[in-house]
Amino acid sequence: MMATRRDFGGLLMAGVTTAALPAARDRPFILEGRLAELKDRLRAGFPGVTLHAKWQGPRLLLHTAGTSDTVYLDIIVDEGAPRTVRLSRERQVVEVYSGPGGPHRVEIRRRGESWQGQWDLFDVEAPDGRWLAPPILPARKLMFIGDSITCGEAADVRREEIHNDIALANAYLSFGKVLARHLNAQCHLIAAGGRGLMRDWEGINDDTTAPRFYERASLDEALNWDHQRYVPDAIGICLGTNDFSSGIPDERVFISTLVAFVEKVRRDAPSAGIVLIDSPILTDKGTPKRSALRAYLDGAARRLADPRVVRAAVAHYPGRPVNAHPVAEEHAAIAQELEPAFSRLLA
Repeated sequence: MMATRRDFGGLLMAGVTTAALPAARDRPFILEGRLAELKDRLRAGFPGVTLHAKWQGPRLLLHTAGTSDTVYLDIIVDEGAPRTVRLSRERQVVEVYSGPGGPHRVEIRRRGESWQGQWDLFDVEAPDGRWLAPPILPARKLMFIGDSITCGEAADVRREEIHNDIALANAYLSFGKVLARHLNAQCHLIAAGGRGLMRDWEGINDDTTAPRFYERASLDEALNWDHQRYVPDAIGICLGTNDFSSGIPDERVFISTLVAFVEKVRRDAPSAGIVLIDSPILTDKGTPKRSALRAYLDGAARRLADPRVVRAAVAHYPGRPVNAHPVAEEHAAIAQELEPAFSRLLA
């Protein structure tokens, strides 16, 4: 394909002014992850959305923006070391690559999650080059539904480090993404920090819970997702940490809500295996939250009575004294704990 420019913002494309997005089959790249297709841009609000492309040429430019000034991308060219870029609210051109013109491969990964801002993609441009067929993603598909743990919040740090920063979020290092790489699978992270199954970390039950945002293409926008666009082979649900933040919720209500949510997910992926995952953060110190959540998950699995819905226990991972979220090495350990359950469901 010789076109060197595809503009999603209403500028020149093949000599024609347009304000509409080209169909996915006509794009010179593929995107792994859930996103919203707005009139003039693609919007990635969920964590871990990744652009994959191949081209031949001396440069690659990304026309992009964030909905805040705290949106971070990792750019990986030819499987080299990641280069982290911080976006601004203003539309900007990011030089992805400049150098020798031989064939190249690029991955552009969204690091953080929706409350940190969303990633808007307008245009990808290969000046003086040509697009090659994009990489083929693995046929196997995974999905993980959860909160900030699933997002990889504060994961990109060593355990001995004591600073906190939004830039430490890194979905690529999350247990779901790590497990997907182990199992040679695509991965969608449908997750949002502070949210829970039936209430948020402050105990508020409103439009922010997982059964609601699961239906959306963009976390807090009225844009419904077409579930047939991505039908996973296995799904991990890691919810409960925020529900238990303000105290142990009512057992009957929690189990009923979880059962209904699993049935909703099963509606969209009838053949998928579903894994109900412990919270790696909750403990029984002071209040038996960890034990209660495990009992609730067991109760939901019994009520569902579905051999394709299983429970997976994971250890407690303390994170750091300044931040309880698991760090990268702990996410890798969680993925290792979960791998047997997922492997059985995928066999």
